[in-house]
Amino acid sequence: MTQSHIILVRHGEPSASWSEHPDPGLSKRGLNQAEKTSKNFSFDFESYQLFSSPKKRAIQTMECIAKEINQSFEIDDRFIEIPSKGISQNIKHDWLIEIFKTPIKDLPPQISSWYNNLIEWLYNFENQAIITTHFMVINALVSHLKNNNMIAYFNPGYASRTEIWMQNGILTKLILGEAKKTVLNF
Repeated sequence: MTQSHIILVRHGEPSASWSEHPDPGLSKRGLNQAEKTSKNFSFDFESYQLFSSPKKRAIQTMECIAKEINQSFEIDDRFIEIPSKGISQNIKHDWLIEIFKTPIKDLPPQISSWYNNLIEWLYNFENQAIITTHFMVINALVSHLKNNNMIAYFNPGYASRTEIWMQNGILTKLILGEAKKTVLNF
């Protein structure tokens, strides 16, 4: 019998929008959010593996958590934000809105591959982890677990914590992160 506990932490508020900067760090407010969230972790989590998206805002959020637990972390490309290579900055907003409305079975190949890699990781991971990641990664995983046919399921706030418990590949418990009205900055 294998059991896993996965804590997904959305990064803090970025210092720039998606269309203004390809990899912004945290804003001052975002850093405060990350520091506040990190206080919810302690040495009780020292047995957890720590992973971060390679994006700067996720890394900076994880740095706060790792410092609190006194542990190192690993950068993992699987937890990067939804791929948008080849999408012009001036249409990213409309493109993402369209992705929100597209059934998972009809997603473009690049997005479908990203989604399937996340789901495969979820079912193969057999440990405890804290992962700093992005809005759409959290949504993709939760949507799958809730059998939602769309990739967007809920609106996790900045630096919120979503928890997943799996036993032998079956969801046993899910706690959604604090939902906030998040303005998606493009």
